Amino acid sequence: MTSSPTTDPSARASALPGLRRHDPHAISSPQKLMILVLSMTLFGVADIVADMLPSFSVGPLELEVAYFAFIPVVLAALLNPLWVALGVAVGEAVIADLLLGSFGGFGELEGFLQLFVGTYVAGCLVKDPRRVGQLVAAALALVGIDKISSAAIDVAKVAVGVDPDALDDAGGTLAAVVLSEGLELLLALVITGVVFGGLAAAWLAPRLYGKIEPLMGLRPRDPQDPPRLTGPWGVSFWWVGLLGILVAALMGVLSQWEELVGREDDGVATVGAFDAELTDTYGTQVGWITALVGLVVGLAVVLTIAAVVRRRRASSATAATDERAAR
Repeated sequence: MTSSPTTDPSARASALPGLRRHDPHAISSPQKLMILVLSMTLFGVADIVADMLPSFSVGPLELEVAYFAFIPVVLAALLNPLWVALGVAVGEAVIADLLLGSFGGFGELEGFLQLFVGTYVAGCLVKDPRRVGQLVAAALALVGIDKISSAAIDVAKVAVGVDPDALDDAGGTLAAVVLSEGLELLLALVITGVVFGGLAAAWLAPRLYGKIEPLMGLRPRDPQDPPRLTGPWGVSFWWVGLLGILVAALMGVLSQWEELVGREDDGVATVGAFDAELTDTYGTQVGWITALVGLVVGLAVVLTIAAVVRRRRASSATAATDERAAR
């Protein structure tokens, strides 16, 4: 009697030579670069597309897609969460703006840290990318961490008196600002977190599980050995994440204060900022063109690195076979 082959991608891949685990210390530098570039490209381009989608106002509230949350969730669920989080944060804070010919400067650190922490936590929450509940929870965690910290920073700006315009828009009281931020958070969780996050990831991740990881020389995620939230040098990740959010809050308050006192041109938050005004000069279609160019270039880089990794793996396998034959 012959045994039937297993249908579990993680078990099937474990029998293949040369595929590495998701341990950040076990994957090679080309694999880290490949994950970084792929995440950076896909999320950066998707961020441009999300910005061009129309939004709708209902009273004081605005219905919009903040970003396509399913992209970082799916990537972090399938690949190494740390390098996906780094790529997604760079893609949102730098790549999307650079492709459109502008950059916000050092103040972009606020959004970078929020998205990095949220994506890393989301990726580590998914033990099995085929579980719908885990993917939805991961998407809500990503958007929740990002938007709750954003709301808290906005309230802090009003509380310390550096954002009087937001106070006036909300009706003149801090309680009204908190209520407005709470409603915006609720809408973000429903639209970005559930519709364009958890539900889309629940459809896509199981279909990609076990298919794209081997192309990068990686084993599919083993539900029995998922990635864990760990900070550097043995420090708890939650302390590191809290520190990152506090730094983001300080940067947000500093940026708003510099705008209030008219120091945008020589302030700390605007160091490195520039604006080529491509959209004003060439119209909104420049966004679609730059998104397409960025996607093509990014995927070409990933495919090139993947080809190098496969060639090295094949050479290593051939050398090992020759060594065994020579004994």
